[in-house]
Amino acid sequence: FYHERNSTNNARKSSLTREHIMKSLYQKRSPHLIVFTITTLLFLVMVHDAMARSSAPPIVTTDEVVSLETSLVQTKVLKGSDGKVSMDISLIASDLPPDNRAITQPVDLIIVLDRSGSMNGQKINDARTAMLRLMDHLTGADRLGIVSYANNVVVHSPLVSMNYPNVSRLRRLVANIGAGGGTNLGSGLHTGVDMFSSSPDYGRQRKLILISDGLANQGVTYPRRLGMMASNGPEHNFTVSSVGVGYDFNEQLMTTIADYGGGSYYFLEDPNHFAWIFQKEFDSARRVAASSLEIRIQLMDGVSLLSGGGYPIKMEDNVAVIRPGDLLAGQKRSFFLTYQVPTIKERQFQLGNIQVRYNHQGRAKQRDHTLNYAISCVSSSAEVVGSYDKEAWGQQVLKEDYNQMRSKVAEAVKEGKKQEALNSIAEYEQRNRKLNSQVGSSTVSDNLDHDVQQLKESVEDTFVGAPAAVMQKQKRQSKALQYESYKIRRDK
Repeated sequence: FYHERNSTNNARKSSLTREHIMKSLYQKRSPHLIVFTITTLLFLVMVHDAMARSSAPPIVTTDEVVSLETSLVQTKVLKGSDGKVSMDISLIASDLPPDNRAITQPVDLIIVLDRSGSMNGQKINDARTAMLRLMDHLTGADRLGIVSYANNVVVHSPLVSMNYPNVSRLRRLVANIGAGGGTNLGSGLHTGVDMFSSSPDYGRQRKLILISDGLANQGVTYPRRLGMMASNGPEHNFTVSSVGVGYDFNEQLMTTIADYGGGSYYFLEDPNHFAWIFQKEFDSARRVAASSLEIRIQLMDGVSLLSGGGYPIKMEDNVAVIRPGDLLAGQKRSFFLTYQVPTIKERQFQLGNIQVRYNHQGRAKQRDHTLNYAISCVSSSAEVVGSYDKEAWGQQVLKEDYNQMRSKVAEAVKEGKKQEALNSIAEYEQRNRKLNSQVGSSTVSDNLDHDVQQLKESVEDTFVGAPAAVMQKQKRQSKALQYESYKIRRDK
């Protein structure tokens, strides 16, 4: 009833608006104005009528642990366009009761610590202190392993239970870790990964935390190769998180390791916060409801997947696989999938189904999600704009598009390319203002009027001052921008 009444009211308002404009035109009697305004009016009416029709409704599937909800941003693309279509995907875990075994299952942690020369001083001191504090929170059922790397790799302790004798021994070992030498990050990561991979245990929650304050300059140094090394984590029921300390580490490398490892990436400006990160990783391990999460997206009919919210995409025949990491009890995580459909001719495309796989309390589970979504390639711009879901598009711009742009700005700032950074902002603003003039999203308006303007000011300020001060601001600003965009896009 509400929908029908609202549609009637909208139609009446639209009719009154048309009558008012036509009356005004008749009074002014300007031929050029009449032609222009009628053309504009017809386009707006077409958009209004198209948007009045219901867009594709959200689709929800659920089981006792994980629910999956999908919502299309638009159902139509313009013939000859880039054919991009986005879909919001949300994963929601049940808020399991406190006495559930998943909340209290034992945790295995391996810390892989950078002890190269650049870590000397406060950084290594704070890292040691944080590890000692962490031991105070581990129970006898939990296990801890400690590895460090510089020119070489030292296994200070394999995974051992946190009983009193082992805790006392580990405290002495940690207190004696010193800094010096190069950064053979690859060997340190490989050693930690191998400690878990060689001993799978599906009854425990397992995390590896890699720490570095610099550039990998020995052994394996390529981000993708190190990322593939970390990808052993999700395949063997553990995650790999990374911590970049200070302003001189390679953020691309650290995010790649975390993405492929199914863990989280942290930008640590102040080494005093080491303890907070260790505690956060430990606490989250206690609350995992679905581990080794895997989203399998069927692709057919010429449709491809361009982006999975920043996560790496692995292709298995016609199935795109994304591993976004663990899902905690009561947690909801949302990100956007970006498809691309052919736009050579007008026709309709069916999106393939999605399957979610995960482990819960040591048992493998899966859930099939049927997508009854069709994407139409049309020649009418009004039809395309009218197919947008205003709320979904607003979230896509805010979470996906804006943070992709911020990543580009971060890279330009890092390289000292001020004008390139400002050009990226201007292109983003112009494109979205134009589309939002037709869609009318208040979310997008707020983003353009406030967030974007603040970002411009921030870039301008970064390049003001003495050369040494500017260089330091470039480092800090680029890493802060990249970190924020990383967290929001992936909903970490």
